[in-house]
Amino acid sequence: MSPSVAKKIVVVGGGVSAGYFARAMVAANAPGAALTIISSENVAPYERPALTKAVLHAESPARLPGFHTSVGGGGERQTEEWYTEKGITLKLGTTVVGWDKANQTVTTDAGDVTSYDKLVVAIGCTALKLPASIGGGLSGVHYVRNNADALALAEAMSTAKKQPVVIGGGYIGLEVSAALAARGMNPRVVLMEPHVMARLWNSEIAQKYEQFFETKGVAFYCNAKVKAINAGDDGAVASVTLADGEVLETDLVVVGVGAGANYAPFDGLDSTPDPRSPGGIAVDGMFCASGAGVADKTVYAVGDIAAFSIADGETVSQTRMEHVAHARSSAAHCAAAVLDDTFATEYKYFPFFYSRVFEQKDQARALNWAFWGFARDTADVVVVGDFAPKLCAFWIDGGKVVGAMCESGTEEERDVCKNAATRKVPVDTQALKKCHCVEGAIALLR
Repeated sequence: MSPSVAKKIVVVGGGVSAGYFARAMVAANAPGAALTIISSENVAPYERPALTKAVLHAESPARLPGFHTSVGGGGERQTEEWYTEKGITLKLGTTVVGWDKANQTVTTDAGDVTSYDKLVVAIGCTALKLPASIGGGLSGVHYVRNNADALALAEAMSTAKKQPVVIGGGYIGLEVSAALAARGMNPRVVLMEPHVMARLWNSEIAQKYEQFFETKGVAFYCNAKVKAINAGDDGAVASVTLADGEVLETDLVVVGVGAGANYAPFDGLDSTPDPRSPGGIAVDGMFCASGAGVADKTVYAVGDIAAFSIADGETVSQTRMEHVAHARSSAAHCAAAVLDDTFATEYKYFPFFYSRVFEQKDQARALNWAFWGFARDTADVVVVGDFAPKLCAFWIDGGKVVGAMCESGTEEERDVCKNAATRKVPVDTQALKKCHCVEGAIALLR
């Protein structure tokens, strides 16, 4: 630890990145560095992916303290007691509402002022909400971003009497609709796009998943727009009206239409708009942020809120990445920089996404897919496998694999897919198209 290392380190935010930053700090055993975490949530940092998966299960649902960080990354379960034992100050149920960059302090909603040598902004993103003018704020309309949201949704799922409506066909929409379907609730999914997961999958891949979901009682309304969410006599949601005039009666609506980067009170930091992931605090390769009047190497941002440089071949763009793998690794990388001002190793992240649904014990088959790399618009997407249960897809650009997806594959098959995308393995596209099964494609790429 260099002499210039901060003595007072403050992390604002209580999500995945905050927990893994604390883990890295403890592992570094940095003498004299005092860590304070200020979180608006009433619970210690936890693994957020559980919120739209096991937390929503009807049988044996996941509950805290079961999924506190860092169990998802193979570490200890960091309960409140863990933070106390490690000498970390954890301020829960506390929101930072003010930031004085000149005096290097943050102010909470209780009026408490905390000074810092190093500040780490780890506030994550916010769930995008539908306008109140069309019923986006009615009782019975749910958004899932934190533990309280997920618990409220789980309770609503247990008491709903009508078929739910899920608005959005991305990660949240599919994972929540799977949880609803596993309860036999026959949800309707309304999405503006022509098929689910439109930012990643082509229609061929999406069709296989949609058909599987339909066997579970899910109905998809594609190329559809919500005109209004309507209230009943009691003021709670009673129906959803689509733009074409169709009315879906319901008493439970779940909205999953993306996330936004609202980084107040730190909006004095430089930001980098991205049309795919709007907003974000611009950071360098060590997650150091900058802005007018901000002293060098005093403020950092990690996780979903950080807009960092990522390379896809010769193209380098600055963007946010909303995924738990990045939340974990960015926190660890940032901790190394915060603890040593001479640390100059650039952050390198290779995109990785995954989803697991229908894992309940009474389900005959689970879906478990992962994607590595880049889904370039210019790529030729080759889909291999019958989805019974395996499927692989490869994004080929310039004769090389730039992205790869694997559904229900073995560990070896997943490793081959990951390696192909990571190393941009050259491949004969026509030979790949002739493969009749996943095993054949894997053999070609091995």
